[in-house]
Amino acid sequence: MITEPRRVLMIAAAFPPAGGSGVQRTLKFSKYLSRFGWQPIVWTVDHIDALPVDESLCAEIPDDVVVHRRPHRFGKGPAGKLTDALQHAGPLGSRLANAAKWRIEKWNRKRVWPDEFAKWVDESVEPLKALIRERNVEAIYSTYSPSANHLLALKLKQATGLPWIADFRDLWTDDLRYRETDPRHHAANVQLEQDVLENADAVVGVSPSQTEVLAAHVPDERTKFTTITNGYDPADFEGVRRYKRIPGRPFTLSFVGRFDRQRADDDLFVALQNFVDELGNNRDQFVFRIVGEFDTSTRRKLEEANIPYQTTGYVSHKEAIQEMCSADALLLTTDRGGPNASTVICGKIFEYLASQRPILIVGPEGWEGQRLVERFSAGIATPWNPEEIATALHTLYKTSSAHGASSNNLDCISRITLTESLAKTIEAVATNQCDATPTHAVAT
Repeated sequence: MITEPRRVLMIAAAFPPAGGSGVQRTLKFSKYLSRFGWQPIVWTVDHIDALPVDESLCAEIPDDVVVHRRPHRFGKGPAGKLTDALQHAGPLGSRLANAAKWRIEKWNRKRVWPDEFAKWVDESVEPLKALIRERNVEAIYSTYSPSANHLLALKLKQATGLPWIADFRDLWTDDLRYRETDPRHHAANVQLEQDVLENADAVVGVSPSQTEVLAAHVPDERTKFTTITNGYDPADFEGVRRYKRIPGRPFTLSFVGRFDRQRADDDLFVALQNFVDELGNNRDQFVFRIVGEFDTSTRRKLEEANIPYQTTGYVSHKEAIQEMCSADALLLTTDRGGPNASTVICGKIFEYLASQRPILIVGPEGWEGQRLVERFSAGIATPWNPEEIATALHTLYKTSSAHGASSNNLDCISRITLTESLAKTIEAVATNQCDATPTHAVAT
């Protein structure tokens, strides 16, 4: 007897072919959920201008996962069409288009709430109510950000009564990068966040301390809050060549991801410059490799400090994994301060761990990322201090036997294991046993 699969609606505006780190979590959940009895139906947008495109990620979507791409028309009025035309009018036209596009989007964001996907939400409710009836959907999953994902899920929860899991890849109004300055929009964000936390049947955070921050908003319902961290997909590392350090080859310190002003603090440049200066005649035996996008300000600082560096620009996720495994050491930095900075665990840290390369991790004292690296004995953690960062670099450079995490204890951060935890959470809310919601978190 063939059992009809149980279906869960997954609401995620950021989904392949969109690229970037924020896409990985929902993609991997959708990839493995059917192993644990739940068939995903994904509701997303047709494009997100702000995210890179990585078509290779689409190959990871199982054939039996139906993806509905609702058109996203934010910013495409006459002015939007004009900027599209300018993009193809040579270098000057491209610069004018980018400047105009930024101003158009800024203006549009003042008009819409909670974000630029508001129209997508309005146009999705009725089709989704019909889809839920036709496909016998039993549960709803939504992920933040954008906040429109949760707003759409809330509307569907109110309309259908289906159990709902609200996943938080980041904190919302408590996040260190939350910057809403419009008083009305801020008040509306606070209210929507509270409505989400109160009405969701289960709330998932990505680190133990972030889960606690979220739970503090609804202290009487602590049992419905759980932690499912990010992780790594073993399939991403199949066939990847792992290089050992070769005498005579320049020591490569790689940063994989977007290297922006939040990640590229001045103290880091001072430390890199001091380290390179102390190498003296051996300075050509070191290179800092940036695998991802970075801005002209960062380039200027590297050149002013005379730091040997290489850049690749944005690469596919598969190429990023290979870059991790090819480095002699990996650099991970996070914001040096701000509200709840210590609660952050960057998503790529798990792939860093799976690469088994030694990690130099720089951030606030005692933050979750530091405890994770120390738990796996995967490298060196330092605070934002140029002398300590430079000392750690010398240690990694001089120690030919430096190693990262052991492959023997990585199963707890496998995307497969983590998806099983999500499946148990869905099962718990679907059977009205929310107190049984499992907690799957790496001990930190």
